[in-house]
Amino acid sequence: MSSLAVLMVVAGIARAEGDQNVTSGAAAFPTIALNQAGFETARTKRFTAPLAPDGAPFFIRPARANGALFEGRLVGKIGDFSGFMPTGQADEYVVEAEGHRGDPFVIHPDFWKELFWQPAVDFLIDARSVTGTHPSAYGGCPWRDGTYYDAILPALVMLQRANPERIAAMPRQIDWETDKRRVLDPAFRFDAKNPGSEGVMDAVRRYFTEMEPPAADAPDVVKLIHWGAGYYLMNPATRDPSGDPEPRQIHSQTVEQVAYVVWAWPALEKWLPRSFYEKCRSFCEANWSKSLGIDKWWDTSSYQAVSELAGENPTGGLLHPYKGRHAPGHSIVPNLLMHEVAKRDHLADPERYLKAAIGQAAWIVKHLDWSDPRTTKGHRMSEHRTIPNLVWLLQNYPDQAPPGLRDKINEWAEVAVARSENLWDFRRYDVDKEWTIPKLNDVGNWAGTPAIMLSASWVIEDPALKLRLRELAVSHADALFGRNPRLAATPHATAGFTGLERGWPRAFPENRCARLELCRGSISSGPGTEMFPFQPEGAYRHAEGWVNYGAAWCISLAWLEFDRRGGKVP
Repeated sequence: MSSLAVLMVVAGIARAEGDQNVTSGAAAFPTIALNQAGFETARTKRFTAPLAPDGAPFFIRPARANGALFEGRLVGKIGDFSGFMPTGQADEYVVEAEGHRGDPFVIHPDFWKELFWQPAVDFLIDARSVTGTHPSAYGGCPWRDGTYYDAILPALVMLQRANPERIAAMPRQIDWETDKRRVLDPAFRFDAKNPGSEGVMDAVRRYFTEMEPPAADAPDVVKLIHWGAGYYLMNPATRDPSGDPEPRQIHSQTVEQVAYVVWAWPALEKWLPRSFYEKCRSFCEANWSKSLGIDKWWDTSSYQAVSELAGENPTGGLLHPYKGRHAPGHSIVPNLLMHEVAKRDHLADPERYLKAAIGQAAWIVKHLDWSDPRTTKGHRMSEHRTIPNLVWLLQNYPDQAPPGLRDKINEWAEVAVARSENLWDFRRYDVDKEWTIPKLNDVGNWAGTPAIMLSASWVIEDPALKLRLRELAVSHADALFGRNPRLAATPHATAGFTGLERGWPRAFPENRCARLELCRGSISSGPGTEMFPFQPEGAYRHAEGWVNYGAAWCISLAWLEFDRRGGKVP
């Protein structure tokens, strides 16, 4: 297909799907793919011009004025204007190359916090089970369609830790007493026609009647932490309804989520009651045994081959590891946290936690082959629980870390970089056929990749490899918001976001599952292999968003801030 034909296809698809930015001619449709919202001043700034000739000049111009402010040339269909660092914050810019033009964007010194922290928090406010924007609890967890492996509590804890002052300055939207009156009112109607609804309202009532509340002036992130951990204290046994073979139980990953809250207590005690802390700590101590060993699901012999993913349901079934239920090493950091808690609170045998974390990392060093994509990107939105955990251990316990750990992280980085040498700076699933995870919506992996790439860069010694990881951290965040073959941001509804011209064209049917159409700041879907390397008319993947994606994105936002503050989790 010619460049003009592809351009017409893109514009035609967008026009047919109601894109308000498409006017009478194809040329009016942006044909340069970039982050529609913008860029951070001091970080990488790159875009893809899939229809422009390689080597063509490109120009950065003011969006509402003439005159080039920066000039460069396309290399491999990529334009890099990282050297353009304007001092203004309010101006919008555009990029042009050989008659092709991108969406207007901003450049801001604190871009990721300014534009994305509030939508990320808004999403987790709205997506709460029962108390959020829909009176339901699909899956029976604190967040609608949440799971034991959603990592929402760690995401909230890390976001708060990344910049406590910013979290404290956010507007207060959650009123605990108002929520209590609403759900305890006899007139409140809980929608129980969803999997996992049994016992939910009993747990919610107990949460509001047996738990001491957070301080009325607590930041929303802290109130969300209280809600999530408090709910699990009332209803700890859950089951993933999407075909998970594991029965209803207190999952080790649920307990590990609460461990983040216990560890972060010194930063939370200003707003939360001591009784809450003691209950969380006791819960972890009583249910920790499974987190001390090697999870059977980490073993690659349990992984399915791509050929086993046939079937109509794009999300249900075993789908291991592609669903993202059991990222290898998910217990490493929780064990390190409990080690610190045990020492801080003078609990028995703190060394057992450290020993477990070291043993789990040693198992990964010995048993995982990063050339098998099922060990890396194959874990979808949960991959951020492997490499960052290994880095955490190496940075904080270098003398106790197992032999070969740094080399293992370096090997992972080399594989990741090799799979990212393309016009999108996008890490492919494999180098043969698949650009994205087979069959499933891949966007959650993109959301977590900035944290993974940045954490690895903190312990990589080779300057070129370190720099490339940092570029890829940004490119995957950019992919979420427009730098992809569909030239669309991955949220379907752009409510809550700033600066997004075109959301994802396909919507998940309303009033189903988590009802995320009622949530601000929801990340929905992105191109699958069918649209790569540049086939915007390709078939769509599953269009449903997920709270697990929101958690992965919060993790990356936190790591972007940790990176600004020195390259280590404090």
